[in-house]
Amino acid sequence: MDTTRAANSPPSAAILLASWELPAPGFLTAAQVRGAHCVWCNTRLEGATAVDLGQRYEAILGVVGRWFPRGCCPCTLQQVLAAYKVHWKTCEQCTDDPTLCDVQRALRALALELRR
Repeated sequence: MDTTRAANSPPSAAILLASWELPAPGFLTAAQVRGAHCVWCNTRLEGATAVDLGQRYEAILGVVGRWFPRGCCPCTLQQVLAAYKVHWKTCEQCTDDPTLCDVQRALRALALELRR
């Protein structure tokens, strides 16, 4: 990650995605936990179709371990759009001036990228 990023530039998609709550790994298949299938719809993923949701450390079957969730573009887009709708309703900056909110800009940019 680039630590020289300007303070007023929007957070990267990886930071946003890594902060999302996902289905508990104990309820997912082994393929979903290792990132071979989408965490939401269980679709098999290819390198070009997968969206990396960031490495996580959580309890899996009672043991804390690493897992590597990924999502397909349609499911990730659906999650981004849902987060976008909730964010602007709950963000004080968005209430005042949505053009100054880094999170809103990052969510919008990610949604546009996923629509390609």
